[in-house]
Amino acid sequence: MVVFTGLFLSSCKENNGPETPEYEYYISNQYKSEVSAQIIKFKLLGAQTQFPEIAAFSAKATNDIVVHKVTYRTSLQDKSIKASGLVYLPKTAGNYPVMSFQNGTNTLNSDAPSESPNSENWFMLESLASMGFIVVVPDYIGFGESANLNHPYLHAESTTQSILDMLRAVNELTAEDKVEAKPTKDLFIFGYSQGGWATMQLQREIEKKHSEEFDLVASSCAAGPYSIGFMSDFIIKSTEYPMPYFLGYLLNSYHSLKLYPNPLSDLFQEPYASKIPTLYNGTNEGGTINAALTKKMADLLTPEFRTGFDTDTKFSVLKSAFIANSVVPWNISTPTRLYHGSADELIPVSLSNKMFQDLKTAGTLDSKLELKIIPGADHSNGVFPVGISTIEWFMSLKK
Repeated sequence: MVVFTGLFLSSCKENNGPETPEYEYYISNQYKSEVSAQIIKFKLLGAQTQFPEIAAFSAKATNDIVVHKVTYRTSLQDKSIKASGLVYLPKTAGNYPVMSFQNGTNTLNSDAPSESPNSENWFMLESLASMGFIVVVPDYIGFGESANLNHPYLHAESTTQSILDMLRAVNELTAEDKVEAKPTKDLFIFGYSQGGWATMQLQREIEKKHSEEFDLVASSCAAGPYSIGFMSDFIIKSTEYPMPYFLGYLLNSYHSLKLYPNPLSDLFQEPYASKIPTLYNGTNEGGTINAALTKKMADLLTPEFRTGFDTDTKFSVLKSAFIANSVVPWNISTPTRLYHGSADELIPVSLSNKMFQDLKTAGTLDSKLELKIIPGADHSNGVFPVGISTIEWFMSLKK
């Protein structure tokens, strides 16, 4: 998310809630902060000087909000684990739709939502809660309560399971009498970059298997690596790639999950092959990892991987993992927007164009799907225009 320097003014104190084993998913919550509607409006007003589009909805921020860290049960490769995330609750009693936000690629545990609840990164999520949504922000496995585990980066099954289980945990938390904000079954979902991929995977899982449990109202998927194979091929065949830590993250994740049992030295040249498992430990930010790698793909990757991935049987298991964790196009039933910056240098806009066409080929109607290209936007500066447009759209659909 975009940083709004100097705009986050809320206070923070912690208060551990007791564990509640009677619930299937929810374990406990930890009070993080409260923010008044007045403060949120003040921050929105300040942000309007840079982003005047905010004026279209800033007056709708009328609820004070409270922020909690939620710890809950989920699973990773059939093993029960604890995970966590943030929930933003309006303080005004009432029934509210839920919005689940899936954040982009992160390698630093201290930047996980539940570890940085007062970060300016989440300012627009505060605002949306003040406008009348219960906002849920999963940490993803490997962060927060599950920081002892390797993050299963771009692993579809565990990603969707952990998000669904957090939504269920929030439903159990809000069933308590002391919580005055109650969720309806209406669900809005939104994510950018890794979060765009996660959002589309989540949408497919809900539409295919959980449509009676959740009423999906709208889905906003932005700049996501929907096809892992397409994205990996783009990086592998580039002369230079500015964010090599993306590929290292993916391949290290699949190796740790046993989706690729061969040694990393089949993929990476030294000294990088030996370094990579030590880099993704939750203490290094992306820039630090990039500095430990190289942008030159001919130096980072083995010649066999670069030239033989499509034909060498040595890589067939990895190729299968890419296919298994890519979004499978389907005939979607939820109003959906695909967003992408036209100048995205990290995840090419052609990937969203391909996803759009594949969804249409699968039978998706024009009335259910839009592709919205942000002119001139790269991967970083596309975040805010997408966020503004998504909030305006969600507010227009909110009952």
